[in-house]
Amino acid sequence: MLRWHRVLAVAALLLAFVPRARAAGKEENPEPEPFGRLTVDQVERRLGQPEIHIYDGNPPDVYAQNHLPGAVHLYSKDIKEGSLPEDKNATLIFYCMSEH
Repeated sequence: MLRWHRVLAVAALLLAFVPRARAAGKEENPEPEPFGRLTVDQVERRLGQPEIHIYDGNPPDVYAQNHLPGAVHLYSKDIKEGSLPEDKNATLIFYCMSEH
């Protein structure tokens, strides 16, 4: 059985939504990456904080045995209107484990 911090250590995706800044019409300034990346320690410090929402994209059996405290099981293909918080300033953290 994997512990939650090990799941994070091998996470294929660990992303937090951040606001997008656009440089319209300027090709010499590429558009910044729309997602920020967090380390395991950064995520651990955010666990349980208000306005931090954590989503686990692992298969149901992996989620059941190893999810982070407070994480919601949600596959990316299942994200629909109402699945995510309405607060556009909230931090959303998505993670999953990959053996590849």
